[in-house]
Amino acid sequence: MARTKTMANPPPPKINYRALYSWASDELLEECSTLTSMKDWRDHIEGSGVYQHRAFASRHNEDISMLPCVPGEPVCGDERANNGVPFFFFYQAVFKRIGMRLPFSGFERELLTEINVSLAQLHPNSWGFVKAFDILCGYFGQTPSIDVFLHFFEVKKQGKSLWVSFSSIAGRVLFTLFQQFFKGWRGKFFRVCCSDYDRTALDDFPLYWVEKVKLTKPKSLDELPLTDREACQILASGGLRHLNSDKSRVRR
Repeated sequence: MARTKTMANPPPPKINYRALYSWASDELLEECSTLTSMKDWRDHIEGSGVYQHRAFASRHNEDISMLPCVPGEPVCGDERANNGVPFFFFYQAVFKRIGMRLPFSGFERELLTEINVSLAQLHPNSWGFVKAFDILCGYFGQTPSIDVFLHFFEVKKQGKSLWVSFSSIAGRVLFTLFQQFFKGWRGKFFRVCCSDYDRTALDDFPLYWVEKVKLTKPKSLDELPLTDREACQILASGGLRHLNSDKSRVRR
């Protein structure tokens, strides 16, 4: 009796990212994560106790599922390469160095929507300004406002850089520059998805890399309502004295 030959399951077809994201530059398509194993995930989650508590809100484990990336998948990838499941990429350095927490605040979601930029598309240094502004507003008892933020900062894309940055407006500087710029952050990002507990955790902000960035113009005081003008004056009077943007990690 002839033996039946057992056939192994064929590997999944290789995704043609060049065809899928034809608008992306070669450099962007080559920006892939090296954090592709469960060991990378465990090393991130099981870091020091201080890092754990500072990096995540208490709801993080319920609302968010953080996963290793697929080898060779570019940072501009979207749900078409993930079986239609929504997600976003986020650089590990923003968790470790800035202390960003998940899920994102209303201010953070609104800001990303206003400038039409995905999370991974904003340079890690600029996340420091976002976090520092949020903390400074809390210090002075002010509600973070998109219009107030865009009075002090403008969106810029420097030369051929892949990433978008916030730049302080001349004469309206809230924070001093970073004393140390991030190093070694490129190619180190995770995939973040919703858990079954909260399907809205990824709502109300751009998830994927945007081809055309919306560059903002600085908002003058005359363009702002009275409450925002007052907030600008309060923040401008104490920003540089009370907070430096590279020391923005506090508990939330």
